[in-house]
Amino acid sequence: MIAELRSIPSSAEMKAPQSVPLLTVDGLKAYYKVKLFGIDREVRAVDDVSLRINRNEIYGLAGESSSGKSSLIKTIAGAIRPPLRVVEGSVRFSFKDGDRDIYRLSPRELSAIRWSHLSYIMQGSMSVLNPVRRIKHAFADFALPHVAAKGADFTGLVERHLKRLHLDPAVLQAYPHELSGGMRQRVTIALATICSPEFIIADEPTTALDVIVQKGVLAMIREIQQEFGSSVLFVTHDMAVHANLTDRLGIMYAGRLVEEGRTRDVFRRPLHPYTAHLISSLPRIGDEAPKKGLEGSPPSLADPPPGCRFHPRCPLAIDICRREAPPMVELLPGHRTACHVAQADPARVRPVA
Repeated sequence: MIAELRSIPSSAEMKAPQSVPLLTVDGLKAYYKVKLFGIDREVRAVDDVSLRINRNEIYGLAGESSSGKSSLIKTIAGAIRPPLRVVEGSVRFSFKDGDRDIYRLSPRELSAIRWSHLSYIMQGSMSVLNPVRRIKHAFADFALPHVAAKGADFTGLVERHLKRLHLDPAVLQAYPHELSGGMRQRVTIALATICSPEFIIADEPTTALDVIVQKGVLAMIREIQQEFGSSVLFVTHDMAVHANLTDRLGIMYAGRLVEEGRTRDVFRRPLHPYTAHLISSLPRIGDEAPKKGLEGSPPSLADPPPGCRFHPRCPLAIDICRREAPPMVELLPGHRTACHVAQADPARVRPVA
């Protein structure tokens, strides 16, 4: 799978991204605020995250469970519900028909840009598809309000879109349980792209799929992205998928972005110890050496440690790591990290054998 996907040129290689980012996230803080036994508590799921995603690129977001990935993409999509709340920062899209700060939009304005400009491929296909309704009804529910075609014209539009994605239009008459997991995931991708959106969020779309089906789903996402010229925010903990699909890669840990750069640069030269451990976890053909696991566990985001949140698990931690949170600094062209050690001596950070 990896070798074959590497033969597909990246979207950045196919077409250089424009200078104005399609998505700009600045100083974003989104906390879960709850009251338990009369005590106010907050979980800092997204804590001061800033990033840019260019037009016509696939941006990967990686990190272990509880790192804040899902909370971040919900916040970017404007799909948050209490107790998750945005407490600071902005999320701005530069669509072709104008700029929008997603948290300055009314519910009606936000609904209007969904699916037509901003779409979401959810992690589980059954989170999208109603088990007691045929697939054709899902397309009517999602896409019909956003396209001019009605009746037979709409059906023809959907069938042509399915054929473009190598899906048999006969699936429209099926119920979700009559399709395999891989086929259901392809249908959800078709649903998310029927309106040719400019920005697509893909939340773990290959989870629970075997590697053969996974390969087909990834190739499908790449094909759609190149044909529509969309930008994709692709979220998965699977570093091998990022290596073969994404153009740039952001690494999250404990609610914060700790490293970001071109995917090939991050893999060849990780600048954060956490990233180095993630890369070291990948299996390599012919490598029979035992892998060393990362000791400890992620911190509680209700009471994160002071300084760098990775320092309790970091083998390179120094005194300043325990006292001060490191700023995000560009150490190499287009490659930035939040690590005191790397900023002092980048050579100290390297993948663990």
